[in-house]
Amino acid sequence: MVEGKLLKFVEKKFSGDIIYTSAIPNTRIGGLIPSRQTIPLSLVHPKNAELEYALLDIGVLVPSQHINWRVKLNGISVTKEFKPHIMSPAGNLYFAKLVYDVTSIIKTPEGLRRRRANITFKLEGGDHIIIEQLAILALYSSSEAESTLTYYSGALSLKPGESSSLKINYGGGNGKLRTTIYMPSTIAKGEILLNNNSLLNIENVQGMDEHIMELKSIPRQNIITFKHLETNTTYFPKEMRISNILLYNTEYVKPELSMEETNIPEIIHKEQELEITVSNKGESTPDKAMIVVMSLGNVVARRKIKKLDPGEKTTEKIKIKLQPGEYELVFRIIWGKLSKTWYKDIRYRVKVVE
Repeated sequence: MVEGKLLKFVEKKFSGDIIYTSAIPNTRIGGLIPSRQTIPLSLVHPKNAELEYALLDIGVLVPSQHINWRVKLNGISVTKEFKPHIMSPAGNLYFAKLVYDVTSIIKTPEGLRRRRANITFKLEGGDHIIIEQLAILALYSSSEAESTLTYYSGALSLKPGESSSLKINYGGGNGKLRTTIYMPSTIAKGEILLNNNSLLNIENVQGMDEHIMELKSIPRQNIITFKHLETNTTYFPKEMRISNILLYNTEYVKPELSMEETNIPEIIHKEQELEITVSNKGESTPDKAMIVVMSLGNVVARRKIKKLDPGEKTTEKIKIKLQPGEYELVFRIIWGKLSKTWYKDIRYRVKVVE
């Protein structure tokens, strides 16, 4: 019998951007191990956008529901109680899911200055627990992006031969599907289907892992099915576990930077300055932009590009510091809008002389 379930926490279409950051720490706390542990999650806030909502998702293996713990985010208390939204079997243990609205914590001036979020767990007596999964889902408002997402989290356990389907609404169009799944053994097999079409076969994997799939032309109403396939073999624990589902997409008002004119002679002198003209043929101004010059994968020069509005161009001077010899140089222009980054490359063969 299928045990546990996934719960819907977000279904939204809005003007703005989405940040999803996660980790699978598999960290044991308590017992003979120190009862306090801090786990960092990368969280870089996009420029020129305002945080509207942030969700902290915790997946933990526990021996029972009677856990005496405290959880803090960036030093601020999230909870002093262990009250899972859902629990499901995981061998001799239980997989528990706890989800919190942490908008007010992350939105503090200190929280917005940080480039990561620190989640601290303190266990006060009792048996050990294992922090299996952590995630933060953050939504930012901006007039320069349109996003749609649906997010489910929970604890769903499937034994061999079992399957479970979930109806998911979506804004339609293209998207990305991210789901975190625990496989009990390398000989266990799983499958993910979308609207009865196979998306992914999971084989030769043991432990928890995140799977990411790019999808095209997603309808507004969907059925996602998870199957734990019968292999007629024995392994323990038996359960394949599904932890979350994120289906999302963001379309940006895109800047489009190009290197229009590059005054790169075939022979250059050591530490010679080169001129590169960059234009913006896009519809918005990048939040950041730079030129990077590389040789054999090593960065030999870099320069930030000034603010470049649509229709504008700029000529930048960049000094190449290389010893005499022949090189293939890669001139890479990198720019970003909110959480999205793009780049373009141009290659030149040059000879450096004294």
